[in-house]
Amino acid sequence: MKSNNVLSICRGACRLGRWGTVPAMLALIVLTVYLAGYAGPVRGGIARYPKLPIVNVKLGNKTVKLWVAACARTRDRGLMFIRKMPDDRGMLFVFHHPGPVTFWMKHTLIPLDLLFLNEHGVIVRHYTMQPDNGKKLYPSGQAIRFAIELNAGAFKQLRLHNAMQIHIPTLPAALPLKPTGAS
Repeated sequence: MKSNNVLSICRGACRLGRWGTVPAMLALIVLTVYLAGYAGPVRGGIARYPKLPIVNVKLGNKTVKLWVAACARTRDRGLMFIRKMPDDRGMLFVFHHPGPVTFWMKHTLIPLDLLFLNEHGVIVRHYTMQPDNGKKLYPSGQAIRFAIELNAGAFKQLRLHNAMQIHIPTLPAALPLKPTGAS
């Protein structure tokens, strides 16, 4: 469908005449370069977040690199559109005040393990979530301060369990410390 739209734009540009074709094609090229340079995760590729800070968190006997989502925009985006994520990666969601939260799998393409942690880093609830375009909700059930998303199966593989304490390292100073909106 997208290739047909691009083709029709190109055909329309060709109808503009000798001098109209060049500006139309340049506009199409600029639009393509702009969309290709989007700083979010690459659709269809391995998860990459070049602008998010990373913290190392020890989970079981393995250290995992977690992208830090500490503002409403990055928490809302989460791991959407990712088709593959390395086993040693995940995402840490930081909430500035403890409270109940609910997650969903809208636009999330890979199965994930979700861990809810209270303000002391204790796992209070765990879910294994399947892609369903946001049909099912995953509530924390109580006040939490952190959530971690990993590839599905990591909870069992790393021998994690509810009531286990996870040490959350000091977060980078560059992270916003004030709430930037409701999550």
